[in-house]
Formats: sequence, C-alpha cells, structure tokens
Amino acid sequence: MEDQRKNELAVIIAATVAFGGFGRLLVRIPYMVFGDFSSGFFISIALWWVYNSVLFYVAGQMCVAEGNKKCITKSIIFGFLATLIKAVIDTCIDLTVARQPNMLILVAVMEISMILYIIGLDYFLFVKVGKRTIQKEKKGITVLVSVFCSLLVLYAGTLFYYMKQVNYVVERYGTSSMVQEVGLDNAIWKFTTTLGQRSTTVGMIVYVGCFIIIWWILEKISVEE
Repeated sequence: MEDQRKNELAVIIAATVAFGGFGRLLVRIPYMVFGDFSSGFFISIALWWVYNSVLFYVAGQMCVAEGNKKCITKSIIFGFLATLIKAVIDTCIDLTVARQPNMLILVAVMEISMILYIIGLDYFLFVKVGKRTIQKEKKGITVLVSVFCSLLVLYAGTLFYYMKQVNYVVERYGTSSMVQEVGLDNAIWKFTTTLGQRSTTVGMIVYVGCFIIIWWILEKISVEE
C-alpha cells in the first residue's frame, strides 16, 4: 500500500511538471480553438492528446489489471475525449471573452477553466480509472482546502494588482494623442497582453499547485471499491 502511494505521488508530480511545462510552452501558441486551424492548433491538439493519453495509460496500469493493448486503446480514446473537451472549452472562451480588448480578463478565464479542467480530470482518474468511491465523511482536508483557497487568492490578488495598473494607465494616458492615434482598445489590448504574459508565471504556479492539492484531497476522501 505504501509503495502504491509512493508510485501515485511520483506519477502526480511527473504529470504536474509536464502539465505546467505544456501550459508555459503553449502560452504563446493559440489554444485549441476550432476555426483557427493554424500550426498552433495542431501542435496544441497533438501535445494535449499525447499528455492525456499517457496520463490515462499510467493511471490505468497502476490501478487496474488490464491487458496492455486494451489499456493503450482505452487511454488513446480517453485522451482524445479529454482533449476534445478542452478544445470545446477553449472555443467557447474564444467566442466570448476573447472578443473584448482586456487580455487580463481572457487570461483569468483561461486559468479558471484550466483549474476546472484539472478538477474534472483528477476526479475521472480517481473514480473511473482508479475505481475509487468518495466517502461521505470528509475528514482531514481542512488544511488542504485552506492551501487551495490561498492559491486562488494569490492569483486573484495578482490579477487585481495588474487591473489596477490598467485602470491607472487608462485614466492617465487614455486621452493622450499617442493613445488616440492607435485607438484606446488597441492600446489596452497591447498593454494587457504584456501583463497577461507576466501573470502566466503566477498562473502556472497556481494551477500546478492546485493539481497536487486536488489529487491529495481526493486521495484522502476516497477509498478503493
């Protein structure tokens, strides 16, 4: 049991590092948005499909005694479905939030959607792949929930700080001739894009931390069937 727990911890750390690496790598590449069939779209699809498939395969091998070919096939299918869900989420964001000039709002929505995606992915890995049941009594997770909330507050505070900078710049320079020349919306887009790229470092720390905390919480509140 102890060896299995160590193996699970090793897998979750490796998966977290890879997840954070992909998130950082793809921050300058268009996310998987249907209708934008550029090279970035196919790079994103391929990377996330491989990532999800490997994650499902490793989790399946650790938790369920299945034939190797059957496990690989299921992992590829589940990996594709998880990638498809992420593509749908990114497309919905692109069709709504991405149409306004403040890129900080877009980055915030993308990070929140990423955390929700992680919660769903972890739950599926534990309950469906790992064949575990969530207990009714959820003891010993107060500290973990507090850390999780602290990470969200950290990210919210970072975005609030950047938004204050945007408001200050708009109020002070919004009527200047330079801004009027390029257009206020374009100026906001350029400035918030720069701030949004800076915020992705904190964002990566937050959702990588959330990945580990969510796994830890599920490990504590679930039992094997």
